[in-house]
Amino acid sequence: MPWMTPNPASNIVKTIPSPTGGLNAFDNLANMPPMDAPIMRNWWPQPYGLSVRKGTRDWMTNLGDSVNTLASWNAESGVSKLFAWSGPYMFDASSRAPVPPPMLFGLTNSHWQTVQQSNVGGNHLIAVNGVDDGILYNDTGVHRLVAGDGIVPHTWFGLDPQDAIEVTVHQGRLWAAQVNSSKGWYLPVGAIQGTFVAFDFGPLFPHGGYLAQLTTWTIDDGNGAEDHLVAVSSRGDAVVYQGTDPSDDLTWQLVGVYYIGAPVIGRRALVKMAGDLVAMTDRGLISMSAMLVSTKVKDNALLKTEKIQYLLSENAQALALLEGWSVNYWPNINMLMVNVPSVTTVGPIQVCANDLAPGQPWTTFQGMDAQCWKLYENQVMFGTSDGKVMQAWYGNVDNLDMTDANGVAINSAVQQSYNYFDGPALQKQLGLYRLNFTTNNPAGIEYSTKVEYDFAISPLVASTQFANGELSVWNSAIWDEGLWTSTTLEGYSTWIHAQGVGNAVSISISAQTTSALTWISTDYSLKKGGLL
Repeated sequence: MPWMTPNPASNIVKTIPSPTGGLNAFDNLANMPPMDAPIMRNWWPQPYGLSVRKGTRDWMTNLGDSVNTLASWNAESGVSKLFAWSGPYMFDASSRAPVPPPMLFGLTNSHWQTVQQSNVGGNHLIAVNGVDDGILYNDTGVHRLVAGDGIVPHTWFGLDPQDAIEVTVHQGRLWAAQVNSSKGWYLPVGAIQGTFVAFDFGPLFPHGGYLAQLTTWTIDDGNGAEDHLVAVSSRGDAVVYQGTDPSDDLTWQLVGVYYIGAPVIGRRALVKMAGDLVAMTDRGLISMSAMLVSTKVKDNALLKTEKIQYLLSENAQALALLEGWSVNYWPNINMLMVNVPSVTTVGPIQVCANDLAPGQPWTTFQGMDAQCWKLYENQVMFGTSDGKVMQAWYGNVDNLDMTDANGVAINSAVQQSYNYFDGPALQKQLGLYRLNFTTNNPAGIEYSTKVEYDFAISPLVASTQFANGELSVWNSAIWDEGLWTSTTLEGYSTWIHAQGVGNAVSISISAQTTSALTWISTDYSLKKGGLL
């Protein structure tokens, strides 16, 4: 019968861009966009290609215990400081050097929340942990905040600094959350000491719980940007107020109460990102703008999380009791980052989005043992579980020591989504394929590739060979003989023989790199047959 006559096989050549659409943990494998990837580790999606992430180096070592808090202070004069809390100690980590003597000792824990308050007296860093006396740092040095009359320097009245677990600044007022309570407390505008006044958010928490976090959220309603105070309960209710004076009903108004899901543990679940406030909860990443879609908030400003929401929600529920969760935004590299703690040998992972790339593509990072993060003088810093402060997004290798030597290669893996090559249900036999890269030094690259058929998922590890024999390794034969420099990116590609047959085709790459590497596209030469 005519309808049963098979189509003759035909040869086609096709070029597919690298998966700059990022990680996709949402769409069905049979219907995933061609520039997405079901696996992506240590690759960074950019508009022009997919690049291996930057490396790390030691900044300060031998702090003795897990570094669970980093904080920065910036003076009016332009002087900046970086502080690290490790075990019972607070350190000045401003300069890259071996461990200095501690600034403070005898602290109960290293989990502190910080904020910077500015007034006529300068800029002041305030830190609290819900157990110890508070910490104040300014141009005059480091001081302890203690309970008192609010008149004697560095004293608080009304709220004992030992009971403050969270701090923020809203409309010039210092606010603090009381530990194991639904109460927030505030000072007069510009004050860093004095008499605190209580404001109980509890009656507005329909799901109960304590006040987990306070922060500000800037909304432009057409009359200019205005900061709103956001109070989030441990059970997931977000209360939003607008105004300047909580004691004056004419200037202090409730905007709304929204359910966003229970925030992750650690009181670092919220971050401001441009005009949005992003929260990491047991529901995944939540955009406060999405909660208040109206004439005040434009749709195109909303966070795009669909492709990784299930992944984040699953991790938030499975690892709900682990410290180390945080949400961070690094505007200098256009990165939104969720730090996810781990109990496995893999260690913490980072789920990251490129905020400026089309579609806000996502990826995951491994190999950075990050317990906390901070931006310091435009450098992304993190603290580790073995007592180090490290600089991230530096160079092309991991774990450079204090002499910038002895680094290790960055291991990366990616699998691009399956492609039917315009012939659903038709068998394809891939004969050759060619990966198109740029790098600044091919001697620092080893990579392996593998072709998968019909929706197999290959969680590759970096190696120099695969069982099916498909292999391309840089740093051999004539590859090292080209005219390469450390500052010039040049392209390289070579045809590779493939094996197998199937309806849908996917390419995987596993790499070990000590040089910059960007995957631009892949060329395919294949034979497309009829129905089988």
